[in-house]
Amino acid sequence: MNARMITTCKGVTFTDEIFPALHIPGATHLQAASDPIGTGFRFGAAITPSSCYELNQMDPRERAALLQKLYGKEGLGLSCARVCVASSDYSAELYSYDDAADDTQLQHFSVTRDEAYVIPMIKEILAVNPDLYLLASPWSPPYWMKTGGSMCGGYMREKYVECYADYMVKFIRAYGEYGIKISAVTPQNETNTDQNGKMPACIWHPETEAKFIQILRQKLDDAGLDVKIWMFDHNFNDVRRVLWSLRECEGLRESCDGVAFHYYEGSVEETRVVKETHPDLELHFTEGGPRLTQNYDTDWAKWGIMIIKSMKAGYSSFTGWNLMLNELGGPNVGPFIGLCGGLVTRDRVAGEIRYSGQYKAFTHLAPYITPESKLYPLTQTIFPRYKMSAYPQPIQDVEGILVKNPDGKQIAILVNPNPTGVQVQLELAGILWYAELQGDCISTLIVE
Repeated sequence: MNARMITTCKGVTFTDEIFPALHIPGATHLQAASDPIGTGFRFGAAITPSSCYELNQMDPRERAALLQKLYGKEGLGLSCARVCVASSDYSAELYSYDDAADDTQLQHFSVTRDEAYVIPMIKEILAVNPDLYLLASPWSPPYWMKTGGSMCGGYMREKYVECYADYMVKFIRAYGEYGIKISAVTPQNETNTDQNGKMPACIWHPETEAKFIQILRQKLDDAGLDVKIWMFDHNFNDVRRVLWSLRECEGLRESCDGVAFHYYEGSVEETRVVKETHPDLELHFTEGGPRLTQNYDTDWAKWGIMIIKSMKAGYSSFTGWNLMLNELGGPNVGPFIGLCGGLVTRDRVAGEIRYSGQYKAFTHLAPYITPESKLYPLTQTIFPRYKMSAYPQPIQDVEGILVKNPDGKQIAILVNPNPTGVQVQLELAGILWYAELQGDCISTLIVE
């Protein structure tokens, strides 16, 4: 039996052997739970219109190589993605699929504007991974279905709920005709904000959202479309809305398959209560990505912790924000130009691809987790390494998850967010292994 450890630290990824050892006083001991918290986990990023625009600008051979690196079996093997229903803020233009005023019969519905580069790029990605699980989210209904009469901001008007359900069914069918299978939808990206009218956005009352989900569920079933519906699609800190809706809106629970969350406010731990009270509901992390001005390519520990915490909370997938943006964080029709970065950046000036810290965190997790993998939380027993009177604690917890695969491999992914190194011992395959985690690192320990 042998073991190796792959570590990303200080911008370098390297591999070391690790060895069995006797009990070492002072080391952080990590122990796996006896029962798994789940089986399988999906990783991905949003294939936004902006991402498709940038991919389309690449040399076809370079793009093919990059897509193999991201979606191929020898690369990250990303297994899910989020696509936009018409425009989001990360688009090169602003539009819906029916911009004809009060067209309740949807006679002018068309996705042809996506034919320029959105649909072709999604199809190229599907050619690399035909099993990609696609979630579709709208940033706004057509302007005429909303208060204010604009794609940017406003509230959903209840009298158009049934028409909008027809609109979503038409979208799913239209994409299906291009060979693009939509497997899940959310009613609205970020139901609780209109972004001050500066980008495609729409506020939904919880009862209106619940009514829409029930109508859409029935229309999907009637159309023979196997598509899941994930509610909410907004921040961790408003889990109260989710719980209220599930409790008070009759028929919602039977029509809804899961809940989608973003990370911009609150913590993933706040959402554990959803799984505890509704264990058959799926939880999905559907948006959160690197920022150009905040440690864009060095925040691997942040994303490693975020992903592992999501796994421990019972989530089934982690989908980052834009797959690719340019060096300015565009194209963008909203107010956040220069803020968000892609999973990868296409630097048009330098003529190169840059990789984010989120991408580097993915390299430690995504290639090792299959649909058959069993996930076990790793908890730690800290032996004294400092005076008990020390306050605040100078050393943070090491986050960890253990993966057991059908081929017998056991993989532990560990994140040390501390600036200094930490000694750890963990039991894998009945043996106590010793490893030294450098400061600000993410490490993958493989025993086979």
